[in-house]
Parts: sequence; structure tokens; C-alpha cells
Amino acid sequence: MKTEKIFILANAASRTLNRTELAAAADHINRFLPCETIFTTSIENACETAQRLSADPACLVAACGGDGTIHTVINSVVPEAITGIIPAGTANVIARELGIPVQMREARKLLLTGAAQKCDLGSCNGRKFIFVAGIGFDAVVAGAVSPTLKKLFGRYAYHIAGLQQFCFYRPPILKIRVDGGSEEFTGHFAIFANMRRYGGDLFFAPDARYDDGILNMVLVEDFSMRTMLQLLNFARRNGQKPQHGVRTLTGRKFHIRTSEPTPYQLDGEVFAAASEFTIGLAEHQARFITS
Repeated sequence: MKTEKIFILANAASRTLNRTELAAAADHINRFLPCETIFTTSIENACETAQRLSADPACLVAACGGDGTIHTVINSVVPEAITGIIPAGTANVIARELGIPVQMREARKLLLTGAAQKCDLGSCNGRKFIFVAGIGFDAVVAGAVSPTLKKLFGRYAYHIAGLQQFCFYRPPILKIRVDGGSEEFTGHFAIFANMRRYGGDLFFAPDARYDDGILNMVLVEDFSMRTMLQLLNFARRNGQKPQHGVRTLTGRKFHIRTSEPTPYQLDGEVFAAASEFTIGLAEHQARFITS
């Protein structure tokens, strides 16, 4: 069905959103299609609004914000919805991977001229993720990054928080089975990538693709400073992947048990600790407006 109205959903509390630019973007879209900006006041409000509006096939819901905002919207819209993106975050991983310009002036044009692109979605304990799920250390780091740190250092805030947390962190033991196999892999920290980028310009899983029907796992078996620095250097494209202490695998479904309740993150959003995880591909693909 042809789009008759565009609704832009933006987080009212966002510190990275330029409201003047957003207003200009909405005015531009309004010249061609009716457009309304809605500032959501809570996660619950964003979920309810996205679900309600996307149920009308004549409406296009566009998430304006960072990866967390897009994550919230994609977990709320109806499965058959087409979703737009106006990047306004710190790293904008999802937009970059989908080829959406990070400049709001350029991104707004795609809502009028772009085409729908299918994108695999991951699922972790029933919740969808778009580019990555992480169990353990990175969730602790993401939870330690304050809005002030983000504002001061941008995407490098995660590097700073990572160094601070590493000194005191005691990793759990992860036991992982892939695609129902009998072999069990053991490690201390794992990420499951649906896209190449992890955050900013880090590429822990450079072979990951959002349209190949699989997830790429990076399992840290040796949680030492040496291995983590080598892995970080590799992710920054400044060196080779560590020869020892890091395992990479692909699969469609992963079952993970942890030695103790462990926090996890999905697209940078941190969730309460759990001791068991089922990670795989979601039943339905997402459809995003891209170039």
C-alpha cells in the first residue's frame, strides 16, 4: 500500500538530537507527504506509539535517534511494517550498515525516494536485535557509559569505559552449543553479529552480513589483557585476528549457559542478568527504507 503519511518518532530526552535539524527535515518531507513528529516520553510510550502507528499500512514510522531508538522501534512495529531511519545518535551503526547517510539533511530524502531493503533480525531470549547481541563484558561496559561520557567523548566513551571496567571485571564461564550440535564451546565473553560493525568503526565480525541468513559468533576463550588488546586492534583494522584465545563460528541458533547470572546487551541496550540464552535468527525479517 502506498504511504500516505510519515510519522517521525524521536526520544524527547535525547542529548544527541538536534531539534532544529529535525524540524527542518519534517518541513521538507511535509512538502511532499503529510509528516508529523512525535516526541516519545518513555520506552513504554515509544513501544505503544510505534506499534499503533505501524498497524496502519498507509503510515510509515521513521525512528529518529541512535541505535537504541531504532532497536526499540523495530521491537514494537508490526512484522509487515516498513521502517524509516533518521540517524541522530552517537555511533549510528545500523544506519551506516544499511547505507543510510548519517547527515539528517540527506537521510530525510530517503523517506521519500528510497526503497525497502530486507534485513535479517537476530533474536535473544525472545527479543529482537538488529546488529549485535553481547553476553558479558560488553554489556557491563555499555552499562557503565554515562550520557555525560558519551557527550564528551562520543563513540570513544566505550573505549574509556572498557579500560576502566577491565581492571575489576571477573568474567563468567560461558558454555555454548551451535545449531543443536553435540560439541560444547567454552569461553568468557561472546558477541553474536548480524552486521559487520560493532560500534563506531569497530569490526569484530567483518564477515557478518545482514542478509545471509546466519549469525557470526566471536567467542573470547582467553579473557586476558593481551588477547583483548589484540582483538581490539583487529576490530580497528590495525592487525590480524588473535591466533589463540578467540574463536569465530557461524550458525543459525546458539544455546548458551553461564556459570552465574550475566548481563547482556542488544544493539547497545543493556538487559538484566540471565543464566541461559537462546540466540538465533528472528522469524521475520525487517524492512528498512534505504537508498
